Amino acid sequence: MKNFAQRRLAEEAARLMAEGVETEYLHAKERAASILGLSSQARLPTNRQIKEYIGQFTRNELGPEQTARQLQAMREIAEEIMTVIENNDPYLIGSTLTGEIRNGSDIDLHAYGDDYRELKDILAFSGYEDAEEELVENVKGSFVHLRWYEGPYPVEITIYPWSWRHIEMISSVTGKPMKRAEIGAVRRLISRG
Repeated sequence: MKNFAQRRLAEEAARLMAEGVETEYLHAKERAASILGLSSQARLPTNRQIKEYIGQFTRNELGPEQTARQLQAMREIAEEIMTVIENNDPYLIGSTLTGEIRNGSDIDLHAYGDDYRELKDILAFSGYEDAEEELVENVKGSFVHLRWYEGPYPVEITIYPWSWRHIEMISSVTGKPMKRAEIGAVRRLISRG
C-alpha cells in the first residue's frame, strides 16, 4: 500500500509540474499530498521519480515530433544567449540539456561574474532587454537569477561568483554532480538535431 501511495503522489506531483501549476519539486509534492488527502507524514517520492513521470506526461501530451522540435528550438535559443555571454563561462543545465522537457520547461543556464549588472547590460546590449533580476538565498549563499521569455520559452540564468567557476554543483534531482554543457557541447547537440 505504501508503494502505491508513493507512486500516486509522484504521479500527481508530476502532473502539477507538467501543467505548470507548480514549478518546484517540494511544492508539487506538498500540494499533491494535500490533493490526495495523504498525511503530512507520508513518505514523499524522490525528485527523480517525479521527473520520470513528468517525462511520460510530456511525451504523451506533445508526442515525439513536437517534443523534438520544441527541444531543438530551446537549445538554439540557449546557444544564442550563451554566445552573447560567452565571457561569463555559461553552461546549459536542466531539461533543455537532458532532453526531458515538459510544457513550461525553462532554458536554464549558469554563468559566472561578480556583478550581475554587467551581465545584464551585456544581454540588454544584444537585445535581451526584458531580463528581471531576482535575489535567491539558500544554503549555498545569495545569488541572482535573471529571468525573461524568449518567445514561449522562459529563460533563467543563475549568476554565481567568479570564484565558483570550478566548483562542481550537485543536482537537487539526482543528488549527483549536475550535468552541464559548455557552448561547444550545446552546438554539437544542435547539429545532431
